[in-house]
Amino acid sequence: MARVIDVAVVDNDKLVPAGLRAMLAPVPGIQVVGTSTSVHDHLRAGLSADVVLLDLILEDGRDPSQNVAAIRETGARVLVMSVHGDRHHVRDTIRAGASGYLLKDDDTDKLAEAIRAVHAGELAMTPELAFIITLQPPRLTERQVEVLHLYGTGCTLEATAHRLRISVGSVRTHLSRIYAKFAAAGDPIRSREDIPPRVRDYEIGPS
Repeated sequence: MARVIDVAVVDNDKLVPAGLRAMLAPVPGIQVVGTSTSVHDHLRAGLSADVVLLDLILEDGRDPSQNVAAIRETGARVLVMSVHGDRHHVRDTIRAGASGYLLKDDDTDKLAEAIRAVHAGELAMTPELAFIITLQPPRLTERQVEVLHLYGTGCTLEATAHRLRISVGSVRTHLSRIYAKFAAAGDPIRSREDIPPRVRDYEIGPS
């Protein structure tokens, strides 16, 4: 008979741990052994867990990657759960040592499957999230990077043109080519609001 997987939950929303406990109660081979509202409280409680379900953003404001690393030092594997599925968060927590990443609206079967996979030493995430972190950044020219940064941080077309000493028409042309490159890379920019997260996620910066 396989050993029961001990799971701890760290989430500052007190309703979430209760909900996860109820979700997992009927699942054979998995039991919730404790809940905490912060990583500090989890570590102080000294809970012995095989897998920790960790909320990405906690009220203490601590960096998610630091939270992952702190839990990993206890020997537990970390499965991040969040409403945020952007490349930046997924990539950084996996780099910090998380063994999986799920969205909070995933169902019981996906959660149980992910817990078992993480416990077995596998990487657990949906195909959609796996696709996000494997996307390669589009190759932009130096001028396109400059346009992207200025326009994405709120400069108008005219202000961007003035700062770069080019025409407004040239700015429009650069933006059109930038959008085409992102679309071809599988990560289209649909509005100006999409630019800052793309710049951050792909670590695009002026040379």
